[in-house]
Amino acid sequence: MTATSPTPARLAWRPLQRSTRVAIIAALAATVFYQLFLLNPAYRGPGWLWITMLAAEGLTALHLVGTWWTILAHDDRAEAVDATVWRNRLRAGADVPTMDVFITAYGEEPALVERTVLAARDMDLEHRTFLLDDGDSDELQRIAADAGIGYLRRPGGAHAKAGNVNAGLARTDGEYVVILDADHVPEPGFLISILPHFQDPDVAFVQSPQSYTNNVNLVATGSGEAQRIFYELVCPGKNHFNAAFCVGTNVMFRRTALDSIGGIWTGSNSEDIWTSIELHKRGWKSIYVPQVLARGLAPEDVSSYLKQQLRWAGGGFEVLLKGRLFKRGIGLTIDQRLQYLFCGTHYLLSVAMLTFMLFPALYLLFALSPIRADGVAWATHYLPFQAAVLLVTWLQSGGFKLSAIVASIGAVPVHLRALGGVLIGRPAKWKVTNAGGQGARSLWAVMPLFALLVLNATAIVVGVLVMADPAPTWLSVGWAGMIVLILGRMILESITGGRIRHRGAVPAVPSLAPAGAELDNRPQPVAAVA
Repeated sequence: MTATSPTPARLAWRPLQRSTRVAIIAALAATVFYQLFLLNPAYRGPGWLWITMLAAEGLTALHLVGTWWTILAHDDRAEAVDATVWRNRLRAGADVPTMDVFITAYGEEPALVERTVLAARDMDLEHRTFLLDDGDSDELQRIAADAGIGYLRRPGGAHAKAGNVNAGLARTDGEYVVILDADHVPEPGFLISILPHFQDPDVAFVQSPQSYTNNVNLVATGSGEAQRIFYELVCPGKNHFNAAFCVGTNVMFRRTALDSIGGIWTGSNSEDIWTSIELHKRGWKSIYVPQVLARGLAPEDVSSYLKQQLRWAGGGFEVLLKGRLFKRGIGLTIDQRLQYLFCGTHYLLSVAMLTFMLFPALYLLFALSPIRADGVAWATHYLPFQAAVLLVTWLQSGGFKLSAIVASIGAVPVHLRALGGVLIGRPAKWKVTNAGGQGARSLWAVMPLFALLVLNATAIVVGVLVMADPAPTWLSVGWAGMIVLILGRMILESITGGRIRHRGAVPAVPSLAPAGAELDNRPQPVAAVA
């Protein structure tokens, strides 16, 4: 393909607001205020319960401070001048280095794969497109033949997606390699937006955001919203520390960088983040481009969503527990070590969340409380902290949807399952998120949530009937009631197949921008970190 008019790209980024900086300072003060309250011996409840709460709240505070630090590191520097110059030369018809575009497939709907195949084939700049089919599908082979692209199979399916990509690398020779999941449709301007950032010979890969288009129900909307917040708030800061990591799709690699570590990492189902770590250990750089250049599909039913979360959480816990991030001489900077650490603590927050979901039931059923304080004292210290946490996200992201909170809390049991799997050396097997069919109904997938709901609902009834101490009882009833509502919404989503708000809705398919649409030519905020 030859270079044509680039296509529009939505920025997955916004300048760091002055109000956000002020809110983070206020949030830090509120965090210290609340933590000092918890540590005050005058308010201490039973020792074991008090220590449990300190551990949960301490973990939460640690991760929040790390997240705020990352957000504050976000800078608004434009991309390197050399990158802009190379892009302009490419638009003028300069020679294009060889590029191979890999579309990894394993059981997805053929129509979904075909849309991605056609979009990848038609991207601007000359390149070769290959469909890497780990599902041995004759239908996908026909689609590839009709589209005029390469089709590669391999025997055995060892090492899942990582093995699939490595098999493709062994049978191709492009200087640069793009990896796209089968459900992520690239824009025509994907290559011309990404390639120029490799003007720095030390750049190993350039990552662009994941963006979901199918906001058809709570699960799809909530998971998409969580990803939006991550890519808009956190990733620009990670980029500043040369700690932007590969997320498995919408990414371009320099082949020589992959060759230096023996290809995509195969020792884990989370091949993307481990590949990033190995490259960073060897001194390679990474760049995060905050432009939405491909649009994909979020999971549309609870089972698919939890399957995705199980895989992602397993990867985060592997990095946290087995990454030996603070071993001397491994080649990572302190900043990089901390940024990878936060990937694991993010999922470890589910341990704290489970603890918080048990506290109201412990009080209502057994009169056990980690803090012995009246409701006014507790609210005076806790509510400013919680409000400040939400305010930071609200200000910098321009608001957020409550579905993200519901989906996040609904994933707590599978995050704990992933932690257990890593601890005993039996991580979850790799499975495709959007493999055939939508709207699956399953009560078994949310049975742990159902157990928590029954526990809190029972506690509410018992607490109201006994009513030993009205003030803390009503406070705990309100807390437990909120948990019941959140868990109930997730359970309802599962047993109805996600068709509560959008009955009969047709699953959204990523749309392609018009071929002749214009791209905003203003310098984009990308930090090519040193």
